[in-house]
Amino acid sequence: MATPVLRVESLCKSFGGVHAIRDLSFDVNEAQILGLIGPNGSGKSTTVNSLAGLFPITSGAITLAGAKIDNLPEYDRVAKGLSRTFQTASTFTEFTVRDHVVLGCNVTRTSHPLSSVFGIGRKSSEEEDLAARVDRILDITDLTPVQDQRVGTISSAQQRFLMIATALASNPKVILLDEPAAGLVSHERKTLSDLIKKIRDLGTSVLVIEHHMALIMEVCDRIVVLNFGQKIAEGTPEEIRNNPVVIDAYLGEAA
Repeated sequence: MATPVLRVESLCKSFGGVHAIRDLSFDVNEAQILGLIGPNGSGKSTTVNSLAGLFPITSGAITLAGAKIDNLPEYDRVAKGLSRTFQTASTFTEFTVRDHVVLGCNVTRTSHPLSSVFGIGRKSSEEEDLAARVDRILDITDLTPVQDQRVGTISSAQQRFLMIATALASNPKVILLDEPAAGLVSHERKTLSDLIKKIRDLGTSVLVIEHHMALIMEVCDRIVVLNFGQKIAEGTPEEIRNNPVVIDAYLGEAA
């Protein structure tokens, strides 16, 4: 039986009299890619911002590895193992690529063991551990060739992969990817697809919010569909592709 690492139960979020999310429940299981899709205004961004701690929830519960986190601030959720990226590149442009990843490592550097996901054991020096961890993350995200360049000089696609690298550096149990394919061309989306599956295969769970349906259908193990803040369907990519409710609300007959 699959083990949920992130559990969302009866989540509700209101802004004044506007109900952005209503009674939303789903699980993200260990080493799973879960897609969250829906039309504009369906509640996807509100959901990810609520999970990450940017928005306080109105009611419901969020648990990570069995522990409630919905009362924690954003930084503490990262330290507990929930990291995220943003729709637009959010980086320190004067840092080198390598230093940017080091910054992400510092969230868990002194209080958590290095993840076996990255195949790194304890060495004689914390600095050696950190260097090896950063090397591994740069390799996973194909950023080693540009590691010494300033972030402001690398391509927009590489900046997107750097956001993922920085999120991975915090040693997450679950990583939230908010529209990671935005602005990417075809071969860059293929690289992104391979990276998302690589992250899953290394043991980190992924929740991906994305409008690019080809990518969602290729990488996701399961998909949750929102409309007007409510879950209208959940299933495998094949089940979602052929669900008449989803076709009518979002995918259209071309699906």
